[in-house]
Amino acid sequence: MTVVDLDALVSLLDPDGRGGRRHVDDVAAAIRRLVIHVDAAAVPQLVSDTIRRGEEQGRWSATRTATVRRGQATLPKALMLSSDTRATTRTLRPVGVPLRDELARWAANLRLSPTQRQLLVAVNEWLRRTDGGDVPVVAAAERAYELLGDEKAFDSWPPRGGAILWGLGRLTFELLRCERTATPLTWEPVTSLLGAAGPMVCVENHATFRTLLRVLRTSSSRRWAGVAWVQGRNTAPLASLPDLPFLVTRLDYLGDLDPAGLAIAAAACATGDRVGVPAGPADRLWALLIDQPSRVGRNVDEIDALQLVAWLPEELRERASALLVAGRAIPQEALRFDVLADAFD
Repeated sequence: MTVVDLDALVSLLDPDGRGGRRHVDDVAAAIRRLVIHVDAAAVPQLVSDTIRRGEEQGRWSATRTATVRRGQATLPKALMLSSDTRATTRTLRPVGVPLRDELARWAANLRLSPTQRQLLVAVNEWLRRTDGGDVPVVAAAERAYELLGDEKAFDSWPPRGGAILWGLGRLTFELLRCERTATPLTWEPVTSLLGAAGPMVCVENHATFRTLLRVLRTSSSRRWAGVAWVQGRNTAPLASLPDLPFLVTRLDYLGDLDPAGLAIAAAACATGDRVGVPAGPADRLWALLIDQPSRVGRNVDEIDALQLVAWLPEELRERASALLVAGRAIPQEALRFDVLADAFD
């Protein structure tokens, strides 16, 4: 789970410490700067969770009556930051302990908040204890717990302590001998004999995941070497595609034919492209899905609909756009076992 560093977020939203009103879109933009690895489709829920945490800690108050809809999340329209959300100059002071050479040349004279001093002292002690980091590389969450007793302290970017401590020539994961590990991807091979390379199809609902495996394992068609499953908006596990025991040559994606499903699909394929796996729509499955009965969905205006369907195969875009504008939707589960079995046989 991604956790945003609230100190770093407040520094971005209120660099002068004057407080004031901030629109939720400005909050979202600041969060994207801190957690650039998070898929766009997951940002609205992350913004919602971060706003709640900040309120619980007294960092800000959120509007109650004025709300906006972003993705599937309903968010307060604005936050009100008080003038004391930032550390004042009275609490900013140097670290106050002798630092090792790795830290002293850039950190000795920095004026730091209590949180930043705690991190720097912990790193300094760790470098002393490990002779400059002469230890095996571990997961970032494990090192964060070792240093600070908080396994989520390094989840955001920059991690806890903010840009004043993290960056080239300062604190890095290389210095701390740790790395971010990709979330494991749920997947299964189509055949018991896995080849050296092949394409993979990915869906976002577990029923379709099981149905596709059932169909493909009994079909003479070997269109895909494996089937993967991402749980709704959580497309981050696709970053582990290069770690699978065979070379994934292409990722074909099938989502729900509705606004959220199309947004998630585009984000999923962007993740695949980012890790070097060509990704796009599973054309044959989308063509099959659009022919299935629809249900009531959410109305989408024409401009938004055109943007959402631009990711689909060109021959399906007009029909898909008309369906969204009409407020209709087709979930993946419309592709029952018998529908898929007939199509593949």
